[in-house]
Amino acid sequence: MKKISVLISLLFVVLIFSCRKELEKPFWDTQVLAPLINASLDINNLLPDSILQANADSSMKIVFQNDIYKLAMDTIFSIPDTTLSQIYTIPFPVTFNQGQVVVNNSQSETTYNLQGVQLRSTTVKSGFVHYQIKSLIKEVTNFVYSIPSAKLNGAPFSINVSVPAAVGTTPGVYDQTYDLSGYVFDLTGIYHNKVNTLYTSFTASVSPLGQPVLVNNTDSLIVTNTFYDIIPYYAKGYFGQNTFNVGPSFTNFTLFDRIVDGTLQLEDVNFNLKIENPIGLDARIYFNNLSSVNTRTGNTINLSNSIIGIPININRAAESGGTVFPTYANFPLTVNNSNIKQMIENLPDKFGYSMQIIANPLENVSSSNDFIYSDKLMKANLDIEIPLSLVASNLTLVDTLDLNISNPDDQSVKSGTLTLIADNGFPFDASLQIYLLNEVNSVVDSVFANANIIDEAPINSDLRVIRKKQTRIALPLSESKMNLLYHTKKLKLKVKFNTSAQPQYIKIYSEYSIDVKLVGDFNYTIQLK
Repeated sequence: MKKISVLISLLFVVLIFSCRKELEKPFWDTQVLAPLINASLDINNLLPDSILQANADSSMKIVFQNDIYKLAMDTIFSIPDTTLSQIYTIPFPVTFNQGQVVVNNSQSETTYNLQGVQLRSTTVKSGFVHYQIKSLIKEVTNFVYSIPSAKLNGAPFSINVSVPAAVGTTPGVYDQTYDLSGYVFDLTGIYHNKVNTLYTSFTASVSPLGQPVLVNNTDSLIVTNTFYDIIPYYAKGYFGQNTFNVGPSFTNFTLFDRIVDGTLQLEDVNFNLKIENPIGLDARIYFNNLSSVNTRTGNTINLSNSIIGIPININRAAESGGTVFPTYANFPLTVNNSNIKQMIENLPDKFGYSMQIIANPLENVSSSNDFIYSDKLMKANLDIEIPLSLVASNLTLVDTLDLNISNPDDQSVKSGTLTLIADNGFPFDASLQIYLLNEVNSVVDSVFANANIIDEAPINSDLRVIRKKQTRIALPLSESKMNLLYHTKKLKLKVKFNTSAQPQYIKIYSEYSIDVKLVGDFNYTIQLK
């Protein structure tokens, strides 16, 4: 329809003549007969090229894919924000010299609660650590802070910072946030015998540029690490045996999004419900519902097929050297095993679904080698093939397009006629009307006094077009209509289709086309500047 809209918008290129009158300037009347448009449209102009394919007999079919559901990574697990705080004190007063170590390689672990998920490693897509030190030591101290279990290009995360000396009871403070994107975290702890556990290490010493300082048992060091907004790109471990209920939810279906009225009957429909699993995780899926939803009419049709309510076992994917090998499960939906034809003839703009997913139904069969990538997630989609063999009854399509007409100040249309000449090679007629919209998209006028019919092409006994049929539509234009068009910024195009030979199905072939010519016959006034 967008390609039709572009063509229809060209109908108004003639409207470059001004309605402005300046009586003090000389002017004269003249008449112009001009061809404005000469174009040919085939089926590829009526529907997007990307969804059309030709059969061996040159009849056409629609082939495209529509996503139903895509698993989010945080459905499997998410890493919560976590703060690790440590307080270090000296048990008795000690004087430390310049460069002397106050705290030596102190290591601390923090373990995430991931509700049954046991991660051994993860690569961070994005996330941060906020590192803060408060020191009551009355001399500058140097800190080496590291996360030995987090590496970027093989090098552990490590920073070397200086903390100002405390002044009285006011601590010296260092406060900084660091980006952890791209770091690979080993989550097996210090001794590699845990899960969901990272560890940090720090060493504190008196600045070698400072002075000897007395440190009392009240002169504490407080180190706080906050890991936040951690989003994994990759994770490995055991993802647990958890059950996730999905929906009821809806996904958009755009094939019929411009149809506002009428009925469509299809001779055949072939759908394939395909589940793709690129996750190293076994799953069991139950489809509780799959439905065709037409929000315009309020009509919903639920899928009738044996797939509803039965367990669907999905095998885990495999990986090798960073390459993932997904597994697939396919469930054909045809006119013989389901009501998918009635669901599509409902002209849905949405598909509804509800489902249940059980992760690792056989528990930890991978020995904690489940894996997941954030950009490779389980999804369910519909592979759709619809032969263009149909019956259309008052099938009404509506589209809105922009209009921008220049208004030269040296010309003025007095009267005229636009004539649309259509040589239709399609086996359906088309009723055409164009409305002018105001700034709030309300109709203020129509281009034609009545909807005009472009006649269908004649067909033979095989229901195939034998020749094109010509229709002429005249559009008288007055100066007041021109003025209204000049001030119109949007148009609404409304086209109503009816196929030939109803109730028989009509096929659409690749050679079908409609030739469109627009001729303008105008009287206008030219004013001299």
